[in-house]
Amino acid sequence: MPADFSGVVARPTNLAGSTRDFSPEELYWIAREFEVGVITGIEYFIDRGNINLHTFLVQDEDGGSFLLQRLNTDVFTQPHRVMGAMQDWIGCQARAVNKRKVQWVPITLVPTRSGEPYLDLSDQTGHSVWRTMVRIPDILSYKNLGQLPTRMKSLSLAEETGRGLALNSDLVSEMNIDHLVSSLPGYRDTAGYYAQLHSVLAGHVSEPETESLLPKDEEVRHATSHLYRLAIDPEEARRRREDPEVASFIEQALENESWATGLQQAVATGEVRRTAVHGDTKIENFLFCKYTGQVRSLVDLDTIMPYTWLADWGDMVRSLSNVAGEKEPDPEQIQVDQEVYAAVTRGFLTTAQEATAAETAWMPEAVETIATELGVRFLTDYLRGDNYFLLGPGDPPDLNKTRGIGQLTLAKRLKEMRPWAEETVRHYSR
Repeated sequence: MPADFSGVVARPTNLAGSTRDFSPEELYWIAREFEVGVITGIEYFIDRGNINLHTFLVQDEDGGSFLLQRLNTDVFTQPHRVMGAMQDWIGCQARAVNKRKVQWVPITLVPTRSGEPYLDLSDQTGHSVWRTMVRIPDILSYKNLGQLPTRMKSLSLAEETGRGLALNSDLVSEMNIDHLVSSLPGYRDTAGYYAQLHSVLAGHVSEPETESLLPKDEEVRHATSHLYRLAIDPEEARRRREDPEVASFIEQALENESWATGLQQAVATGEVRRTAVHGDTKIENFLFCKYTGQVRSLVDLDTIMPYTWLADWGDMVRSLSNVAGEKEPDPEQIQVDQEVYAAVTRGFLTTAQEATAAETAWMPEAVETIATELGVRFLTDYLRGDNYFLLGPGDPPDLNKTRGIGQLTLAKRLKEMRPWAEETVRHYSR
């Protein structure tokens, strides 16, 4: 796209919309608010994220390549908190990389021309916050292991992903979390997700009915109270929860409640460390060197929060090792790829330096926990009326039911193979 907008000097007046596109003039004005050279091109970035939909590739005449991104404040309602955590994370990683001399590339934020780490247009245009990052060169990203041409390459990539999480977790292990709070209040609150399930199963439609189940924390309560109430007609909700296909999985979820909250309790009691964690460790957020295949970075730093790296571990392994994927309608097709599981475990444990013995002992159960937690979230959303995991125009109306059944089936498969998983962890922990 040509970028000859030298005459454009007026500040655009409508940059707060969450779905609209932006004119070339608006984008040029925003981009040149940052410390980049003379801009020669701006275009939609083909690999833009699922949440921050407005991501653009900016190029300047000096050969610089940057990613300009508008934070989705419909999801991240406190963008300044997101950016503060991101700055702390990047700074901690940069210091640790220099100290440990490891091959890792922290994200680089490009400051605004006034020296700020991001562009805040909230006062003028509503909730509108933009950031610019240096685009990391010579890297590849993948949506899944199936993109690799051979089984050997897929397993090698799985191992590198495990190594990447170990490096990342070690590099932020000393990050100060005294004032760190989640950008998504209530996220990774397993007990809270179960409370939502109980409230929905009870058919609650008003806040007074949910009072005894609501979170005590005022911020979490404000952000999540609507998730404790039905968002559909009570008769339709009754039909959904009495669906014979769903009933056994509701029973499974409830039977596993005390066990599934164990990791959360281990963090609360100090059995495992509370550290800064990424919060969304799917493979597409890892970057790999295009020449060597080695992991180079972990991006999309919007869900940083204080918890345990075991949650990041569990989320990564449950997604990588699930043969069928998250939308498979036939539970019989959902199986655990043990070779992938072993490869990720090998990559992590042969790299990690900060993981404690108590934490490594939790690794198999953490994968089961996160699969169960996600299954409960999907299933509850279906029973409630799909008002969290919103359905797209082309999605089937029972997609969240399918996802919930799939994750709970995966959790069952993982639990059945726990003795093997524990032995695998012991083997690579030596």
